[in-house]
Amino acid sequence: MKRAASNHASMVVAIAACSCLIPAARAEDSSTLTSLTVEQAREVIAAKPRVVLHELDGGFVSFDALTSLSPEAAEVLVAYEGQLSFKGLTELSPETVAVLAKHKPVGGFGYADLRLNGLKSISAEAAEALATHQGKVLLYGLEKLDSLPLAKKLAGQWGELRLGITELSPEIAAELAKNAGVAEDKTQPGIIHRRADRAPSVLRLDNLRSLSPETAEALSKHSGVLVLNGLGSLDPTVATSLAKRTGTLVLNGLPSLSTEAAAALAAYPGELVLKAITELPPDAAAALAKHKGRLHLTGLTTISPETRAALQGHANLLLRRQVPSGP
Repeated sequence: MKRAASNHASMVVAIAACSCLIPAARAEDSSTLTSLTVEQAREVIAAKPRVVLHELDGGFVSFDALTSLSPEAAEVLVAYEGQLSFKGLTELSPETVAVLAKHKPVGGFGYADLRLNGLKSISAEAAEALATHQGKVLLYGLEKLDSLPLAKKLAGQWGELRLGITELSPEIAAELAKNAGVAEDKTQPGIIHRRADRAPSVLRLDNLRSLSPETAEALSKHSGVLVLNGLGSLDPTVATSLAKRTGTLVLNGLPSLSTEAAAALAAYPGELVLKAITELPPDAAAALAKHKGRLHLTGLTTISPETRAALQGHANLLLRRQVPSGP
């Protein structure tokens, strides 16, 4: 009887121990949680959640299945000294954003501290709160940006600045153009970091379908790599403004180029990437041949003898290895 009682007691202890471990084990897989209570948030943090590695953005603790986040749960999570990802959130209340903005920069400087790539819109109040965040935040899915404070904050971030905005005002463009790709490491005051390729900035706005001349003029102040792969056409006036900037200009959404736009781009002093152009008239080719920087036309599928002859005047032209001559 004593042995049976002893065995029963051991089983109770073992069951109790197992029941204590269940929440922690479940909490470790934060990426599967579709909702988050304050208690669950505490369990996740206490369990030292598993970091999900991401090649460009560092290692995140993923909460990417969440579709909503309360200020109370966010208050627990921001105490975590590491990178947090909330890719599933498409909108956030100003109260929750104000809490997330308190998340401190982490030791892996150069990576993002907060990933909010699912956020499609943000209110003026929430944008103002997020602008106070001291680390780096990713907003790849943000479709509209009209907050000057947030634009200034983003322009001051380290590394590639990529946004999903579909409209861009001259005022916001002027702020984003100030991005310099250099920042002070908040975890090591006085330590300055710069991109390995020495480009002062990478500004990527691939969802823009058009640019006004005024916005293009504001972007002309940007120096570094400017990526505008969403543009399907290029007005000569816009091309003239973009040609004033320095660095690399990537326009891989342009299927064709008018002679007037080609002549405007020829004045661009830096690297010009036009990989989506499949056919180029001789007049446009002759205009582009006056460009002095490196020119990428690797999308050309056929080249007429006239176009080939015109392009021979360019000193730093990149074509695909074998491009058949057209009729």
